[in-house]
Amino acid sequence: MTIPGRVSIEPRAIRAIVEATAAEAFRTTPKSVRARVHADQGRLEVEIATPYGGAEPLLSAAAAGRETVTARSSEISGARFDRVRVRITGLTEHDDRRRVE
Repeated sequence: MTIPGRVSIEPRAIRAIVEATAAEAFRTTPKSVRARVHADQGRLEVEIATPYGGAEPLLSAAAAGRETVTARSSEISGARFDRVRVRITGLTEHDDRRRVE
C-alpha cells in the first residue's frame, strides 16, 4: 500500500541525532557536543564541535569518529549527509578501568 505525500525531518531532529552519535563516537557527554545542520536544496551538511575523550591517537580517532557519526546518523535518520566536518575542541580524561563493586 502506498500513501501519497512526503516525509520530512526537521534539521533540529537531525542535529539531536548527530550530537548523540558524536558523543558516543568521541567518548564524551552529549551536553559537550555541538552540531550545526545546513540543509540546502536537498543537501545536508553537518558541522560538529566536540571534545575527545579517547585513548587512540587524535587524528585517526577524529577520522574514524567522523565516519562512525556519518554512518550511524544516516542509519537512524535515513538522511544522506553530503559533508560532515569535525572540529575537536578539547581533550577530556579517558578512564578505561572497569568498576567492580
